[in-house]
Amino acid sequence: MRAAIQKLPAPQKSSFIYQVKSSSGFRFNWHFHPEFELTLIERSQGKRFVADNISDYQDGDLVLLGPKLPHTWQSFPAEGQRKRHKAYVIQFREDFLGDTFFDSVEFQQVQGMLGRSAHGLCFSGRSRDEAAKRITRLGDISGIQRLASLLEILGILARSRKATVISTPGFVPSLHQANHQRIDRVCSYINDNYQREISQPYVASLIQMSPSTFSSFFKKTVGLTFVEYISSLRLSHACRLLIETEQSILNICHQSGFNNLSNFNRQFLKSKDMSPREYRRSHMPGNSN
Repeated sequence: MRAAIQKLPAPQKSSFIYQVKSSSGFRFNWHFHPEFELTLIERSQGKRFVADNISDYQDGDLVLLGPKLPHTWQSFPAEGQRKRHKAYVIQFREDFLGDTFFDSVEFQQVQGMLGRSAHGLCFSGRSRDEAAKRITRLGDISGIQRLASLLEILGILARSRKATVISTPGFVPSLHQANHQRIDRVCSYINDNYQREISQPYVASLIQMSPSTFSSFFKKTVGLTFVEYISSLRLSHACRLLIETEQSILNICHQSGFNNLSNFNRQFLKSKDMSPREYRRSHMPGNSN
């Protein structure tokens, strides 16, 4: 997916950028930048897009992204008491403390983690919880204490045994800006309409491409075929409905955009290694599996 480069605001001579983002929703905005980015979701649910990976995210999601890695978050509409979505974002350059700072023996683990973040890292477990507490408190401190706290956060995460690589290691993102508007329009349309039937020729026409040219263009830039991308969105939506509602499997099938139950069951089994019914049962309260 061809992303637009994002120019971050000057940090007013600070060594790194720290932002608290609170809004009615996080919209799809495919982009990349030369900084590392550490994002903690405090209050939000939706879909996280990192290179060729599409995953659901929720409260507590903590992700480290390497430089120039295309990404975006798209939130679900807020419900009930969830009036606003909130996230903490830290951005810093590799040389923000000097060209060789992370080459020192004391920071070998951190340097290794930063290298692995080239494909994105998602953290869980105790290390994630410890780091999250410190991230939320960064806004209350300043000066050298703030910088020391960031280094402590990086150290905690570098020692984590529960850091999962997000995107496919072999995927090389296309970072050219020339086609940003076209691919952003395509993905925004798909993300808004995947619950209904989508015609590939029609989507190709949105950016004035022939179906064959579009197919090659989409696969090359997104890392997934057009069909795989839509199927991933539909399965993600189906998983959410299976966990959060008591709707029938058939209703969930149609609400997620699948045209028939047999195809839905087949795609679900292929992706999750279990049937929709088994998936729902595995997420029931009190299930120890």
